[in-house]
This record gives sequence, C-alpha cells and structure tokens, in this order.
Amino acid sequence: KTYYAPYLSILRVSGDELDLETCYVNLAIVEAPAQRDEEKQDLKEQAAVFHRIPSFEAIERANMQSPIPLEELFEKRKLRDGSENVPKTILVQGRAGIGKTTLCKKLVLEHQTGLWRDRFDAVLWLPLRQLKAFKSHTLEGLLREKFFTQGLGKGDSLAHALETCAQKGKVLFILDGLDEIVTDTERDEGVVLESFLRTLLRQQHVIITSRPSGLDKSLLPSIDLELETIGFSQQNVKDFLVKVLKPEAARTVQDFIQQTPLIQGIVNIPVQLDVICFSWDSLPMDGPTITMTGLYQLMVRKLWCKDALRLKKTAGGKFLSERQIHKFAPKHIDELMATELQHLGYLAFKGMKNNHQIEFNETALLNAFEDLRDCGATDLFPPQLLEMMKQTSFLHTADADLDADKSGSQQSWYFLHLTFQEYFAATWIAQHLQVKQPYPSARMMTVEQARAFVQEHKYNPQYEIVWWMVAGLLDEEASEEFFDLLQGSPRDLIGGRHQQILASCLNEARARLDTTVVTRLDAELMRWLHFEIRTWHSKGTRKGGKSMLGCQTSFPEALLVEDLGSVCSWKRILMGTLGARSTLSGSAIQSLIGALKDEDRDVRGSAALVLGKQSMLPESAIQSLIGALKDNAANVRQSAASALGKQSMLPESAIQSLIGALK
Repeated sequence: KTYYAPYLSILRVSGDELDLETCYVNLAIVEAPAQRDEEKQDLKEQAAVFHRIPSFEAIERANMQSPIPLEELFEKRKLRDGSENVPKTILVQGRAGIGKTTLCKKLVLEHQTGLWRDRFDAVLWLPLRQLKAFKSHTLEGLLREKFFTQGLGKGDSLAHALETCAQKGKVLFILDGLDEIVTDTERDEGVVLESFLRTLLRQQHVIITSRPSGLDKSLLPSIDLELETIGFSQQNVKDFLVKVLKPEAARTVQDFIQQTPLIQGIVNIPVQLDVICFSWDSLPMDGPTITMTGLYQLMVRKLWCKDALRLKKTAGGKFLSERQIHKFAPKHIDELMATELQHLGYLAFKGMKNNHQIEFNETALLNAFEDLRDCGATDLFPPQLLEMMKQTSFLHTADADLDADKSGSQQSWYFLHLTFQEYFAATWIAQHLQVKQPYPSARMMTVEQARAFVQEHKYNPQYEIVWWMVAGLLDEEASEEFFDLLQGSPRDLIGGRHQQILASCLNEARARLDTTVVTRLDAELMRWLHFEIRTWHSKGTRKGGKSMLGCQTSFPEALLVEDLGSVCSWKRILMGTLGARSTLSGSAIQSLIGALKDEDRDVRGSAALVLGKQSMLPESAIQSLIGALKDNAANVRQSAASALGKQSMLPESAIQSLIGALK
C-alpha cells in the first residue's frame, strides 16, 4: 500500500491531481464480442481496425448487453470454454488512451479499500514494458527488486513470502501492456525475458491488459474471460465535467458536446475529455461548424500557452508572463513554439512511418532530434531538445516510478494520445507539401517526396486521421493540389475507401477551398451516394433503410437535406441516413418537419421516427408532431406519439394531445 500510494491518482493535463478514490469516474467494462460465439468474426474485424479511428469509435458500438462492474469481476460466470466458474485469467483489451492503465490503478485501490480481501492477500500491478529494466528474471527476484529495495534488510524474506502467497493463489497479478513488450528471441537475453514473461502470464490469478493491435496472442495462456474497456459513458462524461469544472463552465462544455457531433465521438477517451475541459474557454460558440483539425489546433495552442511559461520563453530578451502569453494571437503562439512544433512533428511522423510506433525510448528521441540537427533544421543539440520536449504537455512517460539509475534509457515516452501524434505528424506532412522556398528540413522530405508519400499511403487505414488533418492544415492552393493527389492514381474503384477519405478530407478543408472545387467534389460524393442506393437498396440486397456512405459523420449533411427536398423515390432511405446521426442541424429538422406532410404515409412515419431520435426538438417540430397525432395513417400517429414521448421536456399542449390520442 505504501509503495503504490504515490501512483494512485490521476494527473490532469493542467498539472492538477485527481484523487482516484474520491474523484475518479469509473470506466465501463464490457464483455468483448468474442464472448458471443455468433460474433467471433465481428471481433476479428473490429480488432483489425480498432486503432484506426480512435477518436471516432462511438461508445454505442461497444457491446453493452453484458456490462461487468468491478466488484463482480471475480464472481462465478460462464467462461469462454462454456463452463461455469470464477475467472482466473482475464484479458482486458482497449484502444490507446482509453484508460487501461487507469483501470489498473483502480483495481489496486479497490483491493486496498476492502474489495476481494477474502480472495487475495495482495494485488500487484506490473507494467510489462518495465521488465527489461530489472536485472532479475525470477518471480522472487522481481518482487524484491521492484517492491522491497527499501526493505531495511528484509527484502529477501518479504519477496519470498509474497512469492509463497502467489503459489497458493492468494496474489492477483495485473500485467499491464502486453502489447508494449517486445522480446528478441534471437538473443539469449530475449529468450530468458520471454520465458520469464510466460511465467508471469501463467500465474494462478492474472489480469492482462493490451491494445488489440500489437498483441502477440502466441504468448497468451488459456483465457477464461475476455473484456474490453470502452472509456467514459455519457453519464461518466457529465460526472467528470461536474467534478473538474465550475458549474457555469460544466454547462458550457456539456452544451458544446451535445451540439457538436464531432466532439461526441472523442469524449469517451478520458484524456481527450480532460484536454477539452482544460481548453473550455477557447471553444468556439459555433460548435457544429468546427472541424477536427480546428479543434486540435485550439487544444494544442491552449497547451502551448502553458508550456511556454514552463519553458521560460522570451521575447525581446525578457521572459514572457502568463498574462502576456494568453494575449498572443494564434499565429504568434505558433511562432513562439515553432521549435517544439517542428521537433514533435518530425518525431510523430517518424513514429508513424516506423510501423506506427507510439512509444519512444530515449535513444529513439535523441536519434530523431539528431536527424533534424544534421539537416540544419536546428542548432540545438539533441540532449537540449530532449529536455525541452519532455517539458511539453505532449510527451508523457508511464515509467516515472523507475529508480533514478534506470530512468534514462529504460523510460518509454509517448504522445498525450494517439490523435495528438497524428495531429503533429499531419503538421510535418502539411509543412512539406506547401514549401515554396528552400527550407532546411526539405532535405529530409522534398515536396515531391511528400506528394509521393500521400499517393502511396492515402488508403492506408493507419494514416486515415492524418489525412483528415493534413487537409485541414493546408492553405488554399496546396489544399487543391492535395485533393488532386487523392483523386489521382492509384484509385480505389471497387470499395468505398476513396469516398470515405474524400468526404472526411473535404469536411476538414471545405471552408478554404474554392467554391468550384467544393461543388465538383460534392457532386462526386452525391453520384456515389445515388449509385449505392440504386445498386443495393433498389435491388433489395441491403437491409437497414440507410446509406452506409451517407451515415458517415463527415458526409455533408447539407447534401442529404438537399436531396431529401427533391422529387425522388428514396426519401425513406435518406431519412434513415439522417436518423443515424446523433445530432441534426436546424435545416435538417425543418426538412423532416416538411416530410411530415408528404403524400406517402411511410415517408411521414419515417420522418416522425427520425425526429424522435432527437431528444430536444424545437417548438416548431413539437407542434408538427402534435399535428401528426391526427394523421389518417395509424403508423404515422404511432411514430409521432413515440417521438413526443422521447423528448426530455414537453409543453403542456403536447401532453394533453398525447392524453387525447389515448381516446
């Protein structure tokens, strides 16, 4: 308990600590789809893309049918082999930054406060990436070296006693980050390390955490229960806002989240919600129009202001004060932090190229900074840059508990969240796509090389968010050239990848592109939308009543609304597509109100159903639904009543109309 005391808290990006016991909002844990035999293939497909869109995996997509509260984790249940028993070996998977390590802290704290005391004498949290830092590769030696170095001569006996408890099944091992440890079995030390790792994994009671990508399943023992962490639920988000913000600020951020579909896809990631809370006073009032790139620019600049003070930035030979820094215009903040932006951008890009690397040891950091110095991009020495980058808000380490003599080369560093690494990588690529004059780092990537890189990787799912952000960062001329690259060869002519990328990138760059370019790209998207509807829905080969392309958040809602207003035979499909969106604009709602008067009763019924998916409708929609309660068609009346019943608030007239409908 004494050993873990310094680590059982949450450090916010502001530098403030949240006490895990009193302030932590529980993460939701659900059974992975592999627990359901009929969805094993679905799990395989999900795991393959789980890391691709970390900011936009909706919470609702997770399997919420079998949630498992922490206190019920070791209760008797149906295991993967079909038997009924208490799980002993549990695999917990989750995306980067979703809160797996925080979950480990919570498990330790729960045991310290009384949970599972009848089952376990000790709960040991072991970050697996630290195994290489320890000299001993035996269980007793590891326990002594990690937990009992300050044992006043009793380290050996204490470690031996703890190992004995483990042999009796009275110790729960939490092995954190199986995807983060790489064993080189071609070297003797790698063979020894892998053998020791297998020993840990086969302890009697084990919880293993890992990202789905990078997980070496050959290392896994027989798993009794497979779970996944899905981050914050909607209620968790509300509770977190109340805990960390003042009431007015909490309401402002909550309103911003509700009005902005983009935000709703990322706030389930705890660290992203925390950064949004830290940046709340910089959030735009026109939430629905903000792009992902614009949001990350706001958040990064807000954190740059904090970092500039920590790094003691100067202007005119004088240190800048906090008050001065916060008055800087966005472009001046970028100029002030240009060195940090360039080096983090290159580091992020180099990691993406290196098999999507997200963790960097000290050697990797120094090598990246040496590359920039060699090309003349900086006159600072790599060790200087290393200390500077470590002081920014964007590089973090989870190895702060390593001994001082191990804390250098053995520490691993990672970006605040994968999407921040993708943002910084995008800044590096965008910079080299629009270089108009000789630039030092152009020796590392010329404009031609940057364009070739886009062409080669534009359909690579690992770069999907990077391309969105590149589109949002480029100026008008370079942006048009970027879309020419996307539209050029090689071209995906069979699947839907091209349309997905095109819609997402256009969503980011729309405001800066020439209107003729936007019109041309919009027209292409609509041709593909119509092609999908004619090909699949008209032939009855696809069920569900909606367009898969149009359901994407990045697909322009205005195009769907415009098409809905035209004379066409697929209005119900268009409405079903709009209904798949969590939030609709005022113009979309007005179009649906108009559809309540359509000649086709099925169209009227569909319009009412889609309106009912919005929990706070305007007065005009409420009154139109009240009118629909008197429709000649029973399906329309039923849909209208259902829509009204789903509203969070109703005027008295609506309540009386519903009562009257019962007669």
